[in-house]
Amino acid sequence: MMLKYYSKMALIAVAAASLTFAGCGGKKDDAAMSGHADMSSSENAAGQNGANDGAGAQAADNMIMKPSTNSVYFAFDSAEIDAAGQAVLTEYAAWLNANKDVSITVEGNCDERGSREYNLALGEKRAQSVRNVLVANGVDGARVDTVSFGEERPICGQTGEACWAQNRHGDIVNR
Repeated sequence: MMLKYYSKMALIAVAAASLTFAGCGGKKDDAAMSGHADMSSSENAAGQNGANDGAGAQAADNMIMKPSTNSVYFAFDSAEIDAAGQAVLTEYAAWLNANKDVSITVEGNCDERGSREYNLALGEKRAQSVRNVLVANGVDGARVDTVSFGEERPICGQTGEACWAQNRHGDIVNR
């Protein structure tokens, strides 16, 4: 009796998994894969009915995919954002501007070198640097909080520059 029950449950689970995977498969168009809609044609820009009531622009904004990374890395003893960090933050700002209901917290982190107090202060400077770039790119400052964890939350627990570099970062976390 129990074997029959478990057999039915297994069959249901396999069927559900098959349907799920079948729905996820298939070829996706380039716009969906890149996260950007091709708005070059007047039909897409104005909407399907030809009226330009802002719905087409709003749909284009919603096509911006969330960036693949939420971290910006810093050089030793620095809160300056390099070109790679600027690129990450520009992309994240575009996503935040398209998703105005999302608020974030920027977490500043440091490696283990320096005193606890120094690293908390440096972590705050790093978080503020990230916040400043987002705000400069149009994100409402009221949506961006900052916090410093200093050296308290390392990604890598070993010593050496390769490990320390992983621990010097600012992370964007949705609230």
